[in-house]
Amino acid sequence: MNLRPYQRRAVEDIHRAWATGARRICLAMQTGSGKSITATAATEGADALWLVPSTALREQAPGRAVTVQSLLGGNRPACDVLIADECHHLAGEAEKWKAVIQDYPRVLGLSATPIRHDGAPLGESFDHLIVGAHYSELLAGGYLVPARVVRPVDVPDGESGLAQHPVDAWTKYAEGRRGFAFFGRVELAKRFATEIPRCGVIYGDQDEGDRARTMAAFRAGALDVLASVQTIVEGLDVPSAEVCMLASGVTHEGAYLQKVGRVLRPSPGKTEALVIDLPGASWRFGMPTDDREYSLEGAAMCRAAGAPALSQCLSCGAVYESAVVCPRCGWERPPKPPRVRIWGTPMEEAGAELTPAQRGKLAWRERMLGDADARLAWFRAKGWPPKRVAGAHQGMFGCAMPKSWWGRLR
Repeated sequence: MNLRPYQRRAVEDIHRAWATGARRICLAMQTGSGKSITATAATEGADALWLVPSTALREQAPGRAVTVQSLLGGNRPACDVLIADECHHLAGEAEKWKAVIQDYPRVLGLSATPIRHDGAPLGESFDHLIVGAHYSELLAGGYLVPARVVRPVDVPDGESGLAQHPVDAWTKYAEGRRGFAFFGRVELAKRFATEIPRCGVIYGDQDEGDRARTMAAFRAGALDVLASVQTIVEGLDVPSAEVCMLASGVTHEGAYLQKVGRVLRPSPGKTEALVIDLPGASWRFGMPTDDREYSLEGAAMCRAAGAPALSQCLSCGAVYESAVVCPRCGWERPPKPPRVRIWGTPMEEAGAELTPAQRGKLAWRERMLGDADARLAWFRAKGWPPKRVAGAHQGMFGCAMPKSWWGRLR
């Protein structure tokens, strides 16, 4: 194979790790850097089996493939090497997964973002980490294009929302260009698609056939824009796509990098990608092409927990844990209309000189991240209820509110 320099280096690192006793290797390589080509080269001559997250991605595997659901369900085809694509998903099934991989002599996991929202460590599934390349090397070699980020001048403390209306932002910055818009709700994505020409919608629980047809239409050029909800379109490689608009809150660095990574591939005439960062995610997670450090130890994050949320029936007055239907009388709570808070904040291109106020705010957040007691005191002074503090903490600091705060905020 005609491998790129960093791909040859990764193949050598994989062979060296196997030779020194590693059995389960996680290979971290950015979206668009050629993980599949590298894995194919590293396992040349071996009987390799590809493990993919879904049936949709099984068709794109470069060799014999099986889905995660099938493997965990008991279908265990024999092979020399099991290649687990998008392997960060497997940490969520850690106990089942660890039992499965004992059946295989070698495992090679592939991920552009070996980190998980729930903080589950990949070290429970893998014993060796190889970073194939860093963004700086990929940009210098022309293997990825640089990203230009347009983001809010400021992000209000403790407030979730968007700097501008998604339709207005797309029309202003990206009209006539190809790309993706990532939403949090299907209704909002469909509304966006009615106002943006040649736009399709895909979402997590959509009929599989409809989703496949929409993605095929985008790949073929019949659509210019994909409005995506609860799916990061892993496996959809369209190098001509050049715009990524974040139109919902982004609470995890892995999701941020996966979404933006869809538009970093080079293409004839394409000199850069445009990221329209409406929630200001880049203020918290940095520029999408910043070099990053990865670990198999997991993130220092915890899910918000504590007293369950309660609802009160407007028909019989019963109080019960949050549900759509009252368990006493059967009254059904009407769905809330989809809404998103629009701040009306001016947008600017990232990289401009920070104002003293912006530098001060970033420094304050860094200090507060290192002092949990100071954060608790700050939120107490606000007088907010625990549920609002939990949401604000996630939005401001990129991690869940400590579990112990639920009792201390009452």
